[in-house]
Amino acid sequence: MKKIIALLSVICFISCQDKEIITTLSGKITNSDTKTIKLEGLNFSKEINLKDDGTFSDTLNLDYDGLYSLVLNDEKQRFIYLEKGFQLNLENNAEEFEKSFVFKGNGSDENNFMSKKHQIIESIYGKLNNMEGIKPLFSLDEKAFIEKNELYKKEILKTLDEAKLTNQNFIKLEKLDADYHVLKLYEQYPSYHGYFTDNREFKASESFPKVGDDFSMDNEELFKFSYSYRNLSGNHFSEKMYAEADSTKTPIEKGFATLKTIKSKLIQSEMVKNMMYELNGTTPNLESVYKEMLSYSMDEKYKEKLTEKYEILKNIAKGLPSPTFEYENINGGKTSLESLKGKFVYIDVWATWCGPCIGEIPALKAVEKEYHGKNIEFVSISIDDKKDVEKWKKMVADKELKGIQLFADNDWKSDFVKNYAIDGIPRFILIDTEGKIVNADAPRPSDAKLKDLLKEVGL
Repeated sequence: MKKIIALLSVICFISCQDKEIITTLSGKITNSDTKTIKLEGLNFSKEINLKDDGTFSDTLNLDYDGLYSLVLNDEKQRFIYLEKGFQLNLENNAEEFEKSFVFKGNGSDENNFMSKKHQIIESIYGKLNNMEGIKPLFSLDEKAFIEKNELYKKEILKTLDEAKLTNQNFIKLEKLDADYHVLKLYEQYPSYHGYFTDNREFKASESFPKVGDDFSMDNEELFKFSYSYRNLSGNHFSEKMYAEADSTKTPIEKGFATLKTIKSKLIQSEMVKNMMYELNGTTPNLESVYKEMLSYSMDEKYKEKLTEKYEILKNIAKGLPSPTFEYENINGGKTSLESLKGKFVYIDVWATWCGPCIGEIPALKAVEKEYHGKNIEFVSISIDDKKDVEKWKKMVADKELKGIQLFADNDWKSDFVKNYAIDGIPRFILIDTEGKIVNADAPRPSDAKLKDLLKEVGL
């Protein structure tokens, strides 16, 4: 009998251990023009319904304690902190989404602190959610920029102390986040400062703070908690992918080599997302690369997108017929790829808001001039939003752009863009005289390899 009782006790203990820890998120969002909100995290996504009066309540099965994003209308979003077992209640006015959060219940202390942190960021740095917003900050000289960051750390630590939080792990991670927040800005400063001051040759001084060579992207706990650390880790991973030190390997090969040095499966899953941009119609061993990328991912949505891109890429290999287009020509009427048959066609997919695209314009104009009169047409396809068609026309005129200037019919969702799986611009494509693909990801005009490619096809 004693043995039976003991066995039952063990079973009870195991069942108690296996029981899910319930987390609840409830509250009210007023003046919302949508009936749902989304909660998104690392490999996590849940849609929560709003009642007619804006109230909501739902239970969550969280995979981790840390940072999640509350999304309204796919435009307004706000980071919140959640732990397994929280019963968090929030109130918000959608018309003042960023400023009107009030938290109650278990988890409110941490999230009310994060509201104060958001206020500190805005009061010190201004709004950092677009290029115009960050211009004043990154236009500062080095000394003033450093002073801003030191002030931020001072204010965060002061506010953290005044909040008298009891969650010691949260406090520890917030202190680390403050460090990585300023490190992220220091890393961004040289390129942004050069851009906003129109000094593309700008380099920070030797004494300017920077991320050290000992930076580790393998801290899973911090990765779950800190958006700044995630951002830095992603940048660090990309730097290793595109490092020139080992030019014998492709970015994809260097990406896989870097993934193997990361112990955290979660971080591997996030970092492999940085590699999808490199997957294109010219990728050697496309199928095996695709399968290896899949093997590192824990994110079902990413796997679906990766598979969708792979299926498209199989159809744009060298020698296959090119996807076609027929778009508005700036000189009137429409121009199709079919109408250019008999000539090579070098296509530039770009937009007026794309800095790197605009940076290629001088080189593109030089190449067009050099190959003028030869059997090749230079076609630029803008994927600007329809509302910006006049902005496009003005830039074409102001910069005296040559070649055939076309405007795509549905920006990123245009068939030609989707059929080439274009997820980043500028993108250059070379098509032969029969309308077949020579290179689905051709060298940029500024790359000497472009002339090698043109020479290879007899131009």
